[in-house]
Amino acid sequence: MNIKHMIKYITAGLGCLLMAGCSVPEQPDEPSLTSALTPQNVSGKDPDAAFSQAQNGFALKLLQETVAVCTGKNILISPYSVMQALAMTTNGADGDTRTQMEHTLGGIPMEQLNQYLLAQRGGMPDSENARFRTANSVWLRDDKNRLVVKPDFLQTLTDFYGSGAFARAFDESTRQEINQWCSAQTDGMIPEMLSNPIGADAVMLLINAVSFDAKWARLYKREPSDASFTSCTGEVQQAKMMYSEEGQYLSDDRAEGFIKPYRDGYVFAALLPEQGISAEDYLASLTDERLHEILTGAEFCTVDAGLPQFTYDFDIEYSGILADMGMPLAFTENADFTKMAETATGGLSIGQVLHKTHIDVDTEGTKAAAVTAVVMEQEEAAMEPEPPKQVTLDRPFVYFIADAETMTPVFAGVLNAIPQ
Repeated sequence: MNIKHMIKYITAGLGCLLMAGCSVPEQPDEPSLTSALTPQNVSGKDPDAAFSQAQNGFALKLLQETVAVCTGKNILISPYSVMQALAMTTNGADGDTRTQMEHTLGGIPMEQLNQYLLAQRGGMPDSENARFRTANSVWLRDDKNRLVVKPDFLQTLTDFYGSGAFARAFDESTRQEINQWCSAQTDGMIPEMLSNPIGADAVMLLINAVSFDAKWARLYKREPSDASFTSCTGEVQQAKMMYSEEGQYLSDDRAEGFIKPYRDGYVFAALLPEQGISAEDYLASLTDERLHEILTGAEFCTVDAGLPQFTYDFDIEYSGILADMGMPLAFTENADFTKMAETATGGLSIGQVLHKTHIDVDTEGTKAAAVTAVVMEQEEAAMEPEPPKQVTLDRPFVYFIADAETMTPVFAGVLNAIPQ
C-alpha cells in the first residue's frame, strides 16, 4: 500500500461511546462482546491547559494538512472525532508504534489521555438547544482463526470510551449494519460511511460518530439577503447572506472575524483573511499558540457580521496525512498492535483512516456530523461605544465550532466557494 497517495478521511471503528447524560443510541440487536466484562472503577481527569494545548495543536495540524491536499475545496473535519478513534486505536499499540501515535495525538501518554477524554466526553454541553452526541463502536471479523482480541484492550475501550464490540462476518450485511449504525448516531446526516465492500484484509473497524445540533443564541431578525461571494478561483457567486450584530471581534495582523454564540455552551468562530491572502496560506501561517490567542482574545465590541448560508459534505482518507504528521509505523508491516489482538499470521496495521462530515448552517443554527473509522488490516470590561466593526464573509474564510469554555475546536473548516 502506498500510503503517500492515500487522501480520504479517518476511519477507526470504535465501540459504542456515550457521553454522560445522553440518551442511549441505537445499537445492534445482538449483545456486545463487552457485555460480559465487569466495568472497572476508572476516573477521568479534568481538562487543563496542557490538554487544551495538545487538542488545539492536533486540531490545527490536522486542518493544515487536510487543506494542503485539498486546495480549493470546501473542507470540514472533526478533530474531536478523529482524536476519539485514534486514541482508541493507540490503546492497542505498543513500542515505537505507540510512541509515534501518542506524539501525533499531542504528546500526552495514553494512560492520561484516556482519563482526559473520559472527562471531556462527560463534560461536553448537551441540552435541548445545543445537542452534542458521540458514540463509539468496534467491529471484529468473526473468525478466531484470524483474530483473537485481547481482553485488556476491550476492557479499556469499555471503561474509558463506553465502547461495545460486535463480531460479524464482514460481508455485505455487515457493511449495511455499520452504515445503519453510523446513520443512527448522526441523525441521518451521514447515511453511508462505507461506500465499498469491506476489504478481505480488514479484520477490525474502530468507529467514532459525532452529532451536533445547536440553535443560535440570538436568532436572525430578518431573512437572508441576496449577496455576492467571491470564490477562491475569483468567480463571483450568488449567496444568501445572513446579517447580524455580534459582540466579539477577532483579529490578528492578517485576518479579522467574529464569534457568534450558540445557546448553551458552543460558539461559531470565523476568520476572514485579508484581501490577497488565501485561506490555505493563512492557515499555514498559524501556530497552535497563536490560534489559541486569537480565539480566546476576542475584543468585546459591536460587529456588523455577515455569514452566508451553506451546507455541504466532505470526506477524506487520512493514512498519508497521519503518517506525515508523525505516526508512519502504524501503517506498515512493522506496526506493533500486539496489545490489541493476536493474529494467526502476520501482524496488524492500520489500513485506512476514513473520515466523513456534514454541515448545515442557516438562520436557525447549525447541524453537523462526523464519523471516523480506523480500519485495522492483517498483513500478509466596560468601554466607550465605538463604531461597529464590519466583517462580511464574502470570500473564502476559515471557521471553527468550539466549546465555549475552553475554545477547543469540535469542528473546523474552510469555505472556499458557495456549494452549488
